[in-house]
Amino acid sequence: MEINKSSFLQKFCGQWWINLMYVLGAIMLVLTIVYGSTWDTPRLVAALFVIVLPLHVFEELQFPAGFHIMLNTVQKSKDPNIGPENRLSDMVTNLGAEIIFIGFFIWGNNIAITIAFVIFGFGEALAHTIYGTLIWKHFKSRGKKTIYGPGSITAYFTQLPISIYALIWLSKQAVATSDIIIGILIILFIMSVLIRLPMMVFGGKKYPEFAYTSAGYFKKFLK
Repeated sequence: MEINKSSFLQKFCGQWWINLMYVLGAIMLVLTIVYGSTWDTPRLVAALFVIVLPLHVFEELQFPAGFHIMLNTVQKSKDPNIGPENRLSDMVTNLGAEIIFIGFFIWGNNIAITIAFVIFGFGEALAHTIYGTLIWKHFKSRGKKTIYGPGSITAYFTQLPISIYALIWLSKQAVATSDIIIGILIILFIMSVLIRLPMMVFGGKKYPEFAYTSAGYFKKFLK
């Protein structure tokens, strides 16, 4: 399917959806400052993830940007700017997650959802460590000296601490086996439907209209 560069979808997958995420995060930040002290811990945890996910997107896709180079290179892509991760799949993944997180915030006090957030935060930190290590090995001959990859800072210093906070709260609760199972199922849904499926359906050479045009942080290693 060929998509007109001036189409709404093309524009929306550029800066528009990212700006929408910033707006949603900013609104949640204001709500948290004003009302956060009255919320139960699961609602507060959800609100914090709504706030920090746009920051994570900013680091991965805007500054220093280039997360797609790391993810696609590790997946043996012949053209990391094209896919399997591209602008369309990123929009579906990240904006979809933000909307779901807002839904979890509205839901409120739910142990299973909090378990899912714990797994998500630890998973983000682990994933960035693994991908960061693999991309360091790939580019170390070109001068890369650390395992840093776009998104690592916000994964380690925003998402992971929130998950640790949530885990401490969970340790004081009566957690049922069903809560753990549901929490794991939520994460499996996010991983399969929001992360893998968009790359499988929208990524690759079928959709060059949604390719990235800049390598961001990795530009210096591609010369």
